[in-house]
Amino acid sequence: MNENWVYYGIFFSQQTRQYLIQRAKELVDIPEDWKLYGDHMTIIFNDENEEKNKQAIALDKVLGWEEQLIITSIGISDKAIAFGVSNYKTQNEHSHITIAVAPCSKPVKSSQPPTNEFVGLS
Repeated sequence: MNENWVYYGIFFSQQTRQYLIQRAKELVDIPEDWKLYGDHMTIIFNDENEEKNKQAIALDKVLGWEEQLIITSIGISDKAIAFGVSNYKTQNEHSHITIAVAPCSKPVKSSQPPTNEFVGLS
């Protein structure tokens, strides 16, 4: 394991990214000046916590595996838009895929209130 790791995540193909962004645009109005993401779902972020280092060692063993994620909700705030994922646990209170972020914001805002109030999709 690389001791200088920043985060582990599930990364999507360009085709999947485009699908996620298009689907989000069908559900909500994403302002033109917002930065689009939709390229990964962060599993754990390195804050030099010993428990997270143990999780990273375990994740090293499954690098390259494919996962099927189930999107069941969307979170929207004035800072970010994210899809909620129901079948994969991450370090965040709500597992999610950041789709778009306001110009004055950062992707981390997609896991902070009020965005963590996800609304179910039907």
